[in-house]
Amino acid sequence: MQIDPAFGLLTTDEAISRATKQVVASALDATSSIDPIIGTEFSRAFSFFGLVVQQHGLLIQRVLADTLAASERFEILTESPIPITAAALDLLTSDNSEKHLASIKLKSDSRVVRSAMMDITVIDQEKRWAGVYDVKRGNGETTWKSRKPIENDLRAARLVLQSHLKKLGHDVDHVDSAVIDYYGRSGFPRNIKINGDELDRHFGVPITTKINNMTTALCDEVHAGLLQILEPMIAKLTTSRTKVAVEHAVEQPARTAPDQRTRVADILSARPRGPDQWHTSLAR
Repeated sequence: MQIDPAFGLLTTDEAISRATKQVVASALDATSSIDPIIGTEFSRAFSFFGLVVQQHGLLIQRVLADTLAASERFEILTESPIPITAAALDLLTSDNSEKHLASIKLKSDSRVVRSAMMDITVIDQEKRWAGVYDVKRGNGETTWKSRKPIENDLRAARLVLQSHLKKLGHDVDHVDSAVIDYYGRSGFPRNIKINGDELDRHFGVPITTKINNMTTALCDEVHAGLLQILEPMIAKLTTSRTKVAVEHAVEQPARTAPDQRTRVADILSARPRGPDQWHTSLAR
């Protein structure tokens, strides 16, 4: 399930509204397995929530990239591979400080171990600067097993980024790499991540308001979609509760008698009594 590129840049309220509607409609149409304990509707609701949360992360990435592109200050590359060279990995495993590594620029055409797909590459040709970013929704912790390769790829990419971009026709002098941890709870170390409330200052472009507006629009669509799932279940539960109440009243009509109600009220308002007092009371 992907955001339709036909929507164009997600920078207007209209485009964002169409995108959030598509996300919810696709989540509603998705097939989900039925858990025998929680039943059809709740199983569908859990699946719906999972898909929407996943797509919210992709929407954050898309709105971020589109807002930067619309500023006309940056050139944006999305899902762009960066070569990770053996030389870069060797430097990372040696005893080099972050300050020392920041001054090193390696050739990107030396022996390549693998390619790392970066969510967003941002290029400011005027300032001769570029940055590569992995975007996380960040409302929950990314496991250490997943975090460590991302950290290594981002640090290694920083070492070869200048050379790699030059081959693509971009001359830059300064490079950055980071995790964009929008809600700040992904667990990445502070020195390699940017939280959502830092984006505007980092890029010099108002971004956070756009993303928050998208989140609000998606939330409204999610509530409407959830009603479609749960309304049949609510109706079923209401009918079942009414049926049980009627059957209970028919089976035990004596409980509605005035004298019975009076006795129950007396018992509930009485002071505590020990076992002997209770026995004496019941004997009457």
